Amino acid sequence: LENDEEIKQLNKEISELNESNSEMEAAMVKLQSQISTMEKNLKNIEEENKIIEEQNEALFLELSGLSQALIQSLANIRLPHMEPISEQNFDAYVNTLTDMYTNQECYQNPENKDLLESIKQAVKGIQV
Repeated sequence: LENDEEIKQLNKEISELNESNSEMEAAMVKLQSQISTMEKNLKNIEEENKIIEEQNEALFLELSGLSQALIQSLANIRLPHMEPISEQNFDAYVNTLTDMYTNQECYQNPENKDLLESIKQAVKGIQV
């Protein structure tokens, strides 16, 4: 009888271990599925990032070309209180131009109107 009880106890423990193993295996399968999904998502994100980087490079090249075209077009036009446009003062020059066209009421005198017209003519041929 004692042996039967021990066998029953062992069988019960074996059943519990089998159940626990099955649960662990199911959890592992679920975890592997989640890992696989994450890997696919990561691969997609990496591909999207590569495309974005390529687009950024193309945009940077286009911007560089436009900057050079603007520098060449405006090389002979002096803005008040500024050096001629160059790569070194490009941002400040563009900010000044932006301000001039945003606040045109500040530039209503004939001299400034002529300057704005000269700028318009100089950049007319730049293709964007």
